[in-house]
Amino acid sequence: MQSAPLATRVFATFGAVLLTVAVILGVLGSFAYLAAAAVGLCFVAAALISHAIHSPVARGSAFLALIGLILALFGTVTTIPLLYIGVGLMAVAAAVGVLFAVRTRESQN
Repeated sequence: MQSAPLATRVFATFGAVLLTVAVILGVLGSFAYLAAAAVGLCFVAAALISHAIHSPVARGSAFLALIGLILALFGTVTTIPLLYIGVGLMAVAAAVGVLFAVRTRESQN
């Protein structure tokens, strides 16, 4: 079994630390645990992406989509400009993914 890439270990460690902080804050009665848990889960998602996707271009596209999704969700709750930025990042991620797929298919033929 091969070891996980460095990015996976770093993201997973940050996510675990933030989730632990969220539990501690929740026990203490602070509502800041919601923010800590949300950011911790985003780091865990980034760790899963960096472990599952091996191509650098596809990994970059997946990270852009994750960041866009986070901004879009946060923008629906707080401010509309963050929603627009998030949707724009998801569109860029989709375009990069499609271009990468087309280029890969052309190089295989």
